[in-house]
Amino acid sequence: MKRIILTALLFFILGGCATWQNPDLVDQSKRDEYLQRDKEYCNKVAAEEVPIGAGTDDEALEPTTYEAEFSENYTSANAFERCMNDRGWTKK
Repeated sequence: MKRIILTALLFFILGGCATWQNPDLVDQSKRDEYLQRDKEYCNKVAAEEVPIGAGTDDEALEPTTYEAEFSENYTSANAFERCMNDRGWTKK
């Protein structure tokens, strides 16, 4: 849960006031529906691409230092943005 909150916070910080736009959409009235669907998909892709920490035994996977946590969140945000760009979305 902690990771999800930190990742969401990072997306908001990196995104600032930018909004996602997709000029390839034919029906702009469904923009919000497509945006939500693609965000969910890209969050899953980013989570799969960026493993969390080095788990040991049955402990939760967590970064061991602030630098590792920041690095993983930054990498996850980049993977998310790359996925959104691949699906035709750009920040404006």
